Amino acid sequence: MKSNKKLVLLSLVAVPSLLYTAPASATEISKPAYILANYNANVANVVQLINNINNTTATFQTNLEAALKAYNALTETEKQYVTNYSTLSAHQQTRIAYRKLATQIEEKLYSVDSTSPNYYQNVTETKDWYNTLNAAQKTFVSASAQKILTSYIAPNTSVDKVVNKIQLINSSRLSFHKDVANARAELNALRRFSNISLPAGIEQQLLDAEQLVVKDKAVAKEVENAIAALSPKTSTAQDVQAVKTSFEALTPVQQQLVPNVWTLVDFVQGTHTLPTKDNIPKTPVLSDVAAVPGKTTAMTKNKNIYKAKINVASSEIDTERYILTTEDKMTIIIPPLYTLIDEDEGVMDIQVTKKANRITLQATLNKKPVTFDANMEIIIEGLPANSTFNRSNGFGKQVPADFIISGNRHIIQTTTPGTFQIVRN
Repeated sequence: MKSNKKLVLLSLVAVPSLLYTAPASATEISKPAYILANYNANVANVVQLINNINNTTATFQTNLEAALKAYNALTETEKQYVTNYSTLSAHQQTRIAYRKLATQIEEKLYSVDSTSPNYYQNVTETKDWYNTLNAAQKTFVSASAQKILTSYIAPNTSVDKVVNKIQLINSSRLSFHKDVANARAELNALRRFSNISLPAGIEQQLLDAEQLVVKDKAVAKEVENAIAALSPKTSTAQDVQAVKTSFEALTPVQQQLVPNVWTLVDFVQGTHTLPTKDNIPKTPVLSDVAAVPGKTTAMTKNKNIYKAKINVASSEIDTERYILTTEDKMTIIIPPLYTLIDEDEGVMDIQVTKKANRITLQATLNKKPVTFDANMEIIIEGLPANSTFNRSNGFGKQVPADFIISGNRHIIQTTTPGTFQIVRN
């Protein structure tokens, strides 16, 4: 029965004339009558009010409030049939965004005092921003702010004041950069207001001062970068002293432009325990043509010698193996670097020489033979199935080498470099 009632309700909303079809009971007669008289009118009114909202027109706020008020006055049952409620919800989110935008504009407008020489320029910039807003967005800006942004404002300065400011600029004053910026702001304000010209040589003084500001900033930036490069792990006392000397060579105006000076102070005052010159960790010089871990790399060939390089450093991937191929039906597999026993860093040189039935594998790091916890593999294709391998031990004696056979491939396995002899049985 509940399902039938719901179908009756939906039918009545869509086709009111169905009121006059015979309902099942007296209770069901009174319910459709209520819906026809109130539900249709109330819901339809809210739906229409929501449709009237335009978030680009000056009536946006008024129409949104009217729709919200009407929607909130509905019963919970009626609210369920407001088909465009998602539109109403979206408009509420838009209102939040417009309020935030208006706040940002007002904060910029009032960020410069009305007595400041930069006031005119700031108002002009804010006015340009305000003029990009649509009619709806503008309604969220306060009336007092709108009055300023829509009124005529003249610069609160004059040619004489600007000339005087430029003439008083002194590069040795701590306020030098601020004085230059203020003078330029006042001059720009005047020129935006009217077509004025300065006495001969005055604007050149300002341009020269601005070039000096650029130089100050560049010199201060170099010292800032030098301080940022200091490290408790790699910087020596000599490095700190060199940066300290560079900072002290700056003028007082330039020094105040270095934001991380207190980092330098920490180093100078011994906050960090620095390494000595002899125990500084060396940064390895890596190869630009090294094999890529996890991928196949063709070894270079010179006569019967094949070579490849592998970068060994903390910055390298150490969980992937290296696959090195040759033109002589041999593939060399180097295990992941985390299995390397020697913790040194640098470039590992891999060299394979095949001469007749002898294969020599060399793997060195900083000119020292390497040892792995996992096996290096020399894969040779096309050997007779009954071939075996010997290797030279530490006493020069030939002993059987470890190998496995997989299909038509013989795979020599070793954790250290060595020379292997192919035995064709």
